[in-house]
Amino acid sequence: MSTSSASIGSRPVVLSDRQGFDRRWFASKLEAVYAPKNDTEAVTQITDAISRYGRDVKVVSGRHCYENFIYNETTKAIVDMSSMNRVGWDERRAAFFVEAGCENWSVYRALLNGFNKTLPAGSCYSVGAGGHITGGGYGLLSRLHGLTVDHLSAVDIVTWNASSNSAELHHVSATSASKDEQDLFWALRGAGCGNFGVILRYYFDELPEAPEFASIYTLSWDWTSIDRDSFADLLAGYAEFVSDMPETEFSLLKLTHVSSGQLGMIVQAVSPEGTTLLDHRSEVERRYAEARTRFGAIVDHTPLRNPLGGHPGWTTAFIGNESVQHVTYLEALQTLNGSGPNQFGKYKSAYMNKAFPPNQVAAIYRWLKTTPKGVSESDMSQSLLQVDSYGGAINRVAPGTTAVPQRDAIMKLQYQTYWLNASRPGEGSQAPYDAQADAHLGWINEFYREVYAPYGGTPDPANDPSGAVAGAYYNYPDSVLGTHAKGNVDDALWLYFLDNFRNNQRNLVAVKRRWDPENIFHHAQSIPVE
Repeated sequence: MSTSSASIGSRPVVLSDRQGFDRRWFASKLEAVYAPKNDTEAVTQITDAISRYGRDVKVVSGRHCYENFIYNETTKAIVDMSSMNRVGWDERRAAFFVEAGCENWSVYRALLNGFNKTLPAGSCYSVGAGGHITGGGYGLLSRLHGLTVDHLSAVDIVTWNASSNSAELHHVSATSASKDEQDLFWALRGAGCGNFGVILRYYFDELPEAPEFASIYTLSWDWTSIDRDSFADLLAGYAEFVSDMPETEFSLLKLTHVSSGQLGMIVQAVSPEGTTLLDHRSEVERRYAEARTRFGAIVDHTPLRNPLGGHPGWTTAFIGNESVQHVTYLEALQTLNGSGPNQFGKYKSAYMNKAFPPNQVAAIYRWLKTTPKGVSESDMSQSLLQVDSYGGAINRVAPGTTAVPQRDAIMKLQYQTYWLNASRPGEGSQAPYDAQADAHLGWINEFYREVYAPYGGTPDPANDPSGAVAGAYYNYPDSVLGTHAKGNVDDALWLYFLDNFRNNQRNLVAVKRRWDPENIFHHAQSIPVE
């Protein structure tokens, strides 16, 4: 390993380099930041970074990691992909391309303005393509067009050659001449987040046409009007609603803590190709009236008094009271593109193949009405369980086609809680947690454990003969599920990837062993070599 004092292509570290979007995490011992602008620089700089820092090199795109996989006290160097941020058409490859440093908003704008195309990717504007796409890429058009990885045709990735101690650029696809490269491409379609190398670029032979029109509406209910029975009916009604909805619709049910005063639902509907504006609006108005009738029979609707929070779908805009907002597709992207402010946060996830069982409904209701010791009720007003609609085109892909196996789910859940710590800028996770942080973490972890207590405290389908739960989402990582340090990382990776982790003939452990035998690309929940 090189010991020269001058790093090739790195720049001086500033305080902002040490912290990600989630203020909990801080890279206190960061020594170098590499910011390649093209393929040649990427290979050279990654070679230098790994030669100097080994497994203490991490990769960032949009900095939205939910856990401290990047920003922690072991990180010595970061490869920041934000300078590789082009989107366009590659004549040589005859494919659209998105570079890893792009953020969702810039991708949507470039594809829409230049080609009238889009991706069924995430709604949060500043999430980086580098980690988002390879983790699956799920968003408000996924019911209509599937996951982003379902459209992926090739990837440019820099891997580490242990024999030559150098980085190598590979263009991998399902049609690569090498079976090893085909397997790597398969793994990158859902499990590439910091596991096999540094992704530079994604390719798509074809992309969906961008919708011309979109409409958004909300329904909201006062917590004071909801009791245990009506809450159970509301969750059952929502499961029926997402099972029946057309694939052009996507919904977010915001089960907010009682301190917020209300809970609500956001629905986005886009126009099918060839639909006139008049026909689109007429159909959405009809669906809206049906939804008001369906849910109004359970709980009386009330006007939305405050914007609905949550990540994704955090909105600072006020989305209509008791009416449908008809907009262009670009405006719909703007309306639902918020990531929220930089705060301290904790997240957990689960997939549901069926409606909520009674024991889950009871646990959810209890915890949404629980304020932990150490915080005031108002401090819980941003805490929620968000239930996203799933299914549609996602479910037309077999579990082993990509690394993402959850292809029967009708809902995806994201548990969320937010707070502001007493730490000062630059301290991040090095500062002692105050009582508020401990309370929020305890609340969300105990909430989750109780909901899935019959399955061992997690949504483990191996322990659920009813087939209701289907694991968790790798792009919403949760270290409580298991880590290398705790010796139970397999528990977490099983929930994320099910049989694609170890059991299938083509599996992630085998791909890791072939492409990264020295385990250079490593984090708390990375794929193990053995």
